[in-house]
Amino acid sequence: MSNFSPLNIFKSQAKQLVRDQDVKLSVAQETLARKAGFADYHELAVVAQRNPEDPRLMMAVFGVRDFSEAIYENDIYTALDLELGEQLSGAIADTNASGFTTNDLYVGTAEYNGITGVLTLVVKLTFQGEQDPERMYSGTAFFLTATVELLRRDGKWLLADEGVSISSGESDADRDRRSEQEYWATVEEARSSNRMSMAQALAIELGISVDDAELLSGAEITTNESDDGLVYSYWINLEPEAEGELRADLLARFGSLEYELGPNFFDDVEHEF
Repeated sequence: MSNFSPLNIFKSQAKQLVRDQDVKLSVAQETLARKAGFADYHELAVVAQRNPEDPRLMMAVFGVRDFSEAIYENDIYTALDLELGEQLSGAIADTNASGFTTNDLYVGTAEYNGITGVLTLVVKLTFQGEQDPERMYSGTAFFLTATVELLRRDGKWLLADEGVSISSGESDADRDRRSEQEYWATVEEARSSNRMSMAQALAIELGISVDDAELLSGAEITTNESDDGLVYSYWINLEPEAEGELRADLLARFGSLEYELGPNFFDDVEHEF
């Protein structure tokens, strides 16, 4: 049996209770098993063999109901901030920002090794700093994918030594440059053709990628016109289609998900409104 299996860890907890309260081992095992929500120690032992990630067992042994929650325990975030700050120190120096901390962390996968006791998490996160207002803006955040290794020791989750490995990342400045390049590429492609798609037209109008504009191209459009049919403008309702980061970006820039298009917007669009 592995040294750090849930059942072995539970047995260690029972032995500690024996030392702390001077009770028999069987009493300690029964007490902790019932406290965890099991009928008795026998049931716990059976469940530990058949379903080691049973939520009751997980909570009793690891302090969480799911391994993906472990990174939010104890002082993991503080240790993670320090490690990321050290690994990205060179890139951070180029940003003119400081006070970087971990934000918007999402756990993609979590795998526990019962032999070594190492929990390996693949996470996506934003490492966000604060811009120095007296210096030129050159980025304040890094969008990272990383592997994080945690250890469960003495009832606490700890960041393992050399337990952070960044597999990919880019700064917000990098994203801005890429978005600008994609925007001008869209403009040039549209200009080289007599007609453009709705997505291309929206991408140019809203300053977003064609892929994002494709998500909005089915939005409802109403005509703002006079009684005699003179078109003043068009209103496009992006509310049902805009989601996630795209939605947040549009709201931040325009303050609304209803956007007014000029009267000539559809002149060069492939399928006119």
